[in-house]
Order: sequence, then structure tokens, then C-alpha cells
Amino acid sequence: VTGGRNGFGAKLTNIFSTRFVVETSGKGKLYRQRWNSNMAQKTKPEIKKYSGEEYTSIEFWPDLEKFGMKELEADTVAFMRKRVYDIAGSTMEKCSVYLNG
Repeated sequence: VTGGRNGFGAKLTNIFSTRFVVETSGKGKLYRQRWNSNMAQKTKPEIKKYSGEEYTSIEFWPDLEKFGMKELEADTVAFMRKRVYDIAGSTMEKCSVYLNG
């Protein structure tokens, strides 16, 4: 499974989302930032001290209108679910992968 190359996936996901949230931790800090309306609005980054395990979390709400949809179609959901399973199956044991939660 290839992922994370050049950051295009996260950037494009943000551009085509009504809401996008990134949260990551490392080196004793926790970073969180939110974008809305296809990146037209953003919050200031929140950076706090953090002593827990390192992790990265990305949440997004696709802008269905941009894709001519009223709701996520079954084949789109199936593709996303398969991608999550592929990633989960190819990561280290310490890595937890979640879909919808």
C-alpha cells in the first residue's frame, strides 16, 4: 500500500471537504487544526504540551455537491472501506486504523 507521498492526498481531501481536521502528536506536543468550506476558512493551529503516545488523526466530511452527489454512493463507501482495510493490514501492530470512529 502506497500512501503519504508528497502530501497530495491530504491536501486534495482538504480542498474537496466541507470540514477537515488534522491532529498529530510527537516530541511532547499536540497539534490540531480545522478547515471548513473547502479550505476557505481555517482555525489557528492549537499546539499544546502532550505526554501521550504519538499519533496522527485525520477527519473529513466530503463536499458531496462538488462530486454531484447527495450522499455517498455504495461503491464509493466500499472503495473507501477497502482502502482502510488495506492500510490497516499493511501497518505495524502498534498502528490503529479506524473508519467512522
